[in-house]
Amino acid sequence: QQQQQQQQQQQQQEQFSAGALPPLPAPEDEAALEEEWNVIEAQTQEMRIREGQDRGRIRAQEDILSKPLSWPEVQQWLLREVVIDQSVLENLRKEEVFETGCITCIGRRRSLLDVPGLDRKLAKDKDLVMYLQATNFDFNQITHFRMLKTTYMKLTRNKVCPSIGGHWEVLGFQHTDPRTDLNRSGGILNVLHLFYFFTHHFDILKSAYLLAQDVEQNFPLACISINMTRMVLDFLLQGKLSSLCNGSDKGVLDTTCRVYSGAFYHFYSRWRALKRTIRDTEVTFNEVRKLLEKSPKKLVEGLAKGVEEMKAKSDPSRFEFTDLDFSSRAPAAAAAGGAAAAPKAAPTLPSVPRRLRNYHEGQ
Repeated sequence: QQQQQQQQQQQQQEQFSAGALPPLPAPEDEAALEEEWNVIEAQTQEMRIREGQDRGRIRAQEDILSKPLSWPEVQQWLLREVVIDQSVLENLRKEEVFETGCITCIGRRRSLLDVPGLDRKLAKDKDLVMYLQATNFDFNQITHFRMLKTTYMKLTRNKVCPSIGGHWEVLGFQHTDPRTDLNRSGGILNVLHLFYFFTHHFDILKSAYLLAQDVEQNFPLACISINMTRMVLDFLLQGKLSSLCNGSDKGVLDTTCRVYSGAFYHFYSRWRALKRTIRDTEVTFNEVRKLLEKSPKKLVEGLAKGVEEMKAKSDPSRFEFTDLDFSSRAPAAAAAGGAAAAPKAAPTLPSVPRRLRNYHEGQ
């Protein structure tokens, strides 16, 4: 009998190792078996109810569009997922621009991608910038949509942001579909520049957004941003940003983001300080163009100065607190009552009792 039990246990172990479920322990009676099956049935029914409640729903942790995007995530996207299409760059290389030097010099034609004065080691990074400006913004690309959606929801404090709708006009787009404005010029580079400003200088962008909603000083923020990107790209191709790119250790894309931020801040600061309206748009554009052509470094420095000034305004250590002495108000209050109150005499100490006077004088 003992050998039969050992053989039966060995057969059960072989079945379990082969993938079969181990046998249930034999109940002592039918009542115990019935109770065990009732517990299993109750657990199964509970699992079915839970599955039915979640059926057809997208869980928040699985909906990546509901999560705000950060700049490091965008950098990882650029490194891992953005692959430059050489056919797009080839079409750009075929475009020629006529370049003129001094008055007595003869002009010459060059390829659009041949940036004057730019270090050759930066050619790949420059190609990335050109490829991004030639890539259309697409809602089906998750990172495209997340950049724009995060910016919109943070600035407006709205929790809902569909791809198409009148809510985009609040941000400064001309139509209910932002692709109409974005893909006309600059493509996804427009969104990338705006998102860089949003992640690095949110307080300034928030102030600019609020000013754009002003009754008298309103302006289309998104369209202004697209124009800043276009200006920066034009002066990059003219070689006006080559010295900044060559002196930076972060490449051409980062330089265009910093110059864009400086240009956008200069537009906003002039608009705010001079109380400008929509009629002054072209005047302000020309001021930005002049600095981009002559001294783009001043735009970057101006932004840095503006950031320091904003930090200084919000620094709690600059506030001074004074201790208020309310005792000086007592004579004035007495005079208001009709008579000047005489100063109170200093309180006298109680006299020493006679029975303790000898002890007190001895001490």
